Amino acid sequence: MTWLRRLVEGAVGVALLMLAVLWLSGWFGARVAPGSVEPPARRMAPDDRVVAAELREEPATEWTSGTVASARRTAVSSRVLARIERIAVRAGSVVEEGDLLVVLDDRDLRARLGEVEEQLRAARARLELAEISHQRAEELYRQGVGTKQRLDQATSELRSARAAVRALERALEEARAARSHTRIHAPVSGRVVDRLAEPGDIALPGQPLLRIYDPTLLRVEVPVRESLAVDLRLGQGLAVEVPALSARLEGTVDELVPFAEPGARTLLVKVRLPRTASRLVAGMYARVGVPAGTLRRVLVPASAVEEIGQLEFVEVVDPEGRLERRLVTTGGRLGEDVEVLSGLRAGERVRLSPAAGSG
Repeated sequence: MTWLRRLVEGAVGVALLMLAVLWLSGWFGARVAPGSVEPPARRMAPDDRVVAAELREEPATEWTSGTVASARRTAVSSRVLARIERIAVRAGSVVEEGDLLVVLDDRDLRARLGEVEEQLRAARARLELAEISHQRAEELYRQGVGTKQRLDQATSELRSARAAVRALERALEEARAARSHTRIHAPVSGRVVDRLAEPGDIALPGQPLLRIYDPTLLRVEVPVRESLAVDLRLGQGLAVEVPALSARLEGTVDELVPFAEPGARTLLVKVRLPRTASRLVAGMYARVGVPAGTLRRVLVPASAVEEIGQLEFVEVVDPEGRLERRLVTTGGRLGEDVEVLSGLRAGERVRLSPAAGSG
């Protein structure tokens, strides 16, 4: 009989367990039919303030990055091959037009100049002798004593002596000019931006030794999208920002380079800066604002936006005064207003927070 009692006790336990599960699952309670259940409607309070989302149209600006550069950049180089003896300036030095910049070793050129001067003196002495010989031969020929052959020979010697003198005079001018090139002067006024050689180096013709830029003729060179650049015109004013100086300037379109970069689809635009910007230095980073059509913004007061965690909501009011909490995405602040990027249309009404209404 013991096994029968255990069997009955087990069956009773299973039955009680099933009844407990059914009770916890709501089997014995009232059932709700499946379907949608409308939440209770929320309505405005009498003292709630409501505003309409505003659509604001304003000129759009696209900012593009560029570099400050000088409209006048000069590379100073030597015209002769010589060793550098002295450089009178360094990077950052301010120079005036005509200031001495570089002194080259002129010993070889000075020796060449002396040699040409000696050759010219000898050629002029031969010219004097040729002139005397020609006069004598001409006089003898008129008297019938000299021959025509001797006169022709004297004439040829005179012409040759004159040609030799002219050639040496030109060589003397070239030697003097070459020696004068050993002292290099500033071709323009400005500031030295690069010093590319040092005393003892060999200066090669055409190889830059210094670079000078004019700090009073600065401009920003920026790549601009071709769709925007084609609408720019010479003399048009553009806003320029120089972050390093926390400065905002008014620039003027000075040049539009008529060539588009194939990969980037941009045109190079050069914007002239005012001469009053004395702290600007070539090479600085700058931003230029380019007109980009019209921008449409949907704005609501910042007090209409409620933040819950990382989400933002507004209370939208329908024509019957009912409230709907709606998820939105916001952009930047514009004074007391905030831009709504998505979730709200212009003209829809939103409720301000009670704190804003009481203020």
